[in-house]
Parts: sequence; structure tokens; C-alpha cells
Amino acid sequence: MANDDQWQREMQRYLAHFNRAGKRPTILFSPNLQPSPVWTPAMDIYETDSALVVLLDLAGVDATRTEVHAEPHLLVVRGMRRERDSAGSTEEERSYHALEIPYGRFERRVGLPAGLDTSAARASYRDGLLEITLPKRVARQVPVPLQGAAHSR
Repeated sequence: MANDDQWQREMQRYLAHFNRAGKRPTILFSPNLQPSPVWTPAMDIYETDSALVVLLDLAGVDATRTEVHAEPHLLVVRGMRRERDSAGSTEEERSYHALEIPYGRFERRVGLPAGLDTSAARASYRDGLLEITLPKRVARQVPVPLQGAAHSR
């Protein structure tokens, strides 16, 4: 019975979405209740001598509400781009000529190579680009003490 109620609420949400003039279809349905990503941001990845750098195109995304998780072999970036209201009323009828900017939730997962220090990852957001820098681990010289050097005589 609860499943029927969920589907009914989902259908009402769907119909309300399309009853508003000029609204485009951005609702995705799924059998689970977890919101699924709607779009995937463009990404560049490059490597320097000291780090791996991941650059994501997140124009219009609130950086303070964007999650960045750096794990030993995986980088996950999640967030949402909200549709911008026009300067006038939000109920104003719109006639779109182009609809190319994706809105809604996003998630980007990037497999990371070995040898990165993910605990020292840094992120910055400027001009609509999120830059995540993952420094490479510095090889550590391990001293090898000579055992029994004084005893060899």
C-alpha cells in the first residue's frame, strides 16, 4: 500500500511539473527513492610532477553546497545546479527558444591511480570551475640499519 502512495505522489509531482507553462522535462523516475543524478559536468584531468588535478565545469553551481569526497582510489563530486528565476515573476509564462543548460543533481566519480595523498587534497572554485588538487605521495627513504656490524670482527 505504501508503494502505491509513493507512485501516486510521484505522478502528482510529475503532472504539476508539466502544468506550469514553459517548463521543460527534468524529472527522472526511478524505482528507488534516492534522487539520481540528472546531468554530468564536463571534466579535465591533468598531471604535474607533484599532483593530479581534476577540473570540473560547474558554472551556476553553489560551491558551498557541493560535496567533494577524496578516498584512496576514488574521487566523488556531488551537487546541484538550480534553475535561475527570471528578473520578473517566477510564475511568468516563458517561451523557450533553446534549452541546453542542464539543471538538477549531478554526481561525478573518478577512479584515482595509486600514489596520491588524498588526505591532503585541496579544492578551489573560481569562474565556474571547481579545481581539485590531489598531491602525489613523496617516496620516503627507509633507513636500513646494519645488523651485527660490530659483531662481524
